[in-house]
Amino acid sequence: MKVQNSSPLAAAPPPIYAEFMKKHAGIAALLVVALALRLTWGFIHGEEIDSRLPDQYEYLQLGENLQNGHGLNFYDARFVQSVYAYRMPGYPLFVAAGRSVHAALFHQKLIDTLTVLATYLLARRWLDKGPSLFAAAAVAFNPFLIYFSSLLLSETLYTALLVWGCLLLVSHPNFLWGGIVLALSVLVRPSAALLPVFLGIVSVFANYTPGLIETKKRWLRLPVGSTMLLLTVLVLFPWALRNKAKMGQWIWLTTNGGVTRYDGFNAAATGASDQSFLVQPEMRILQHMSEVERDEYLSQQANNWIRETWRNDALRLVRLTATKIARTWSPIPLSAEFGGKLLYKIAAGAYSIPLLTLSVVGLWASRLSRSTRLFLLSPMLYFTMIHAVSVGSLRYRVPTEPLLAVLAAAGLMTILDRIRRRPAAGQAA
Repeated sequence: MKVQNSSPLAAAPPPIYAEFMKKHAGIAALLVVALALRLTWGFIHGEEIDSRLPDQYEYLQLGENLQNGHGLNFYDARFVQSVYAYRMPGYPLFVAAGRSVHAALFHQKLIDTLTVLATYLLARRWLDKGPSLFAAAAVAFNPFLIYFSSLLLSETLYTALLVWGCLLLVSHPNFLWGGIVLALSVLVRPSAALLPVFLGIVSVFANYTPGLIETKKRWLRLPVGSTMLLLTVLVLFPWALRNKAKMGQWIWLTTNGGVTRYDGFNAAATGASDQSFLVQPEMRILQHMSEVERDEYLSQQANNWIRETWRNDALRLVRLTATKIARTWSPIPLSAEFGGKLLYKIAAGAYSIPLLTLSVVGLWASRLSRSTRLFLLSPMLYFTMIHAVSVGSLRYRVPTEPLLAVLAAAGLMTILDRIRRRPAAGQAA
């Protein structure tokens, strides 16, 4: 005898579940695809440290030393000593929390997948569902984000913090949560130290708010710019206090700034990063300096070269700055390690050229308000200026690509709207 199951739950999914899946099926599918792409690339790439990106060794040492209770430091063979503030603590803490390279990279893939969701929600703040899904898809299939998700580097974590921070800034009128996330992002990327302040101020116009942080207690109203600065200082204070106790000086960011500055401004500078000068015979003097002294010395040497070059060959500085900007916004990798591979060039160009083109259309011709366009553009302008005075690389613009995707989605809708209006105009004539 056949028993009929009369349960309504067995016959069909609950109405709420069906409605939810119908409403969010697009972004859910994109998240699944995004995670699958990142896991697949991770399997192909493997978990070996890429010798072409030596920063990974430093982060690995930092994470392992933290796990083993040896503190936040690593041995730098170039200086024949351990360094304690050469890298910000945010990403090493993330690596240490994973307990292994495999776990850290797996968590990175999850975080990068959530960046797809953040991009979608950010786009939905101004765009319809269709273009918002396009922006999310651009991030899901972004070859640079996929590539970096399998490397022990800070790009994936910082990108997520930047995009979620931007989303919170324009989603919550009191700005506080977005400010906290963006302030925490400075612990991952020191060059972003002033970006929370800039984004906080611009978000005031994007949100059409009076520019004050208001809490449930109406008597507590704080200016956004000042509050963003205060949040950043509060987040950095424990790190600076630790450095004061460890090295005797208040170091709010890192002791890597001098190396980076000299990397960008020296007689052999090309605009790309090439720190081989650190192992040259004339630089052995650096081994006899403390970490802080070395940072100050290299910064001073870079400043001296800038002043001398400005007096004797100002055009050299102009060309060098232009080269750094061009390298940062190149649609294809230019480094000797990656630019020499045709496959990398094809994949990068096929993705970047349409994205950059559409984002320019979105910036100049879309229906997005000027304040919204400025908000999305602010991180790009900020990092362009930062790397114009250090070194330029496609790698340094990667965290801004989800914001580019939102502009590109607006640009695509602008083009499609104009195409649709042409037949209508022809019929009216």
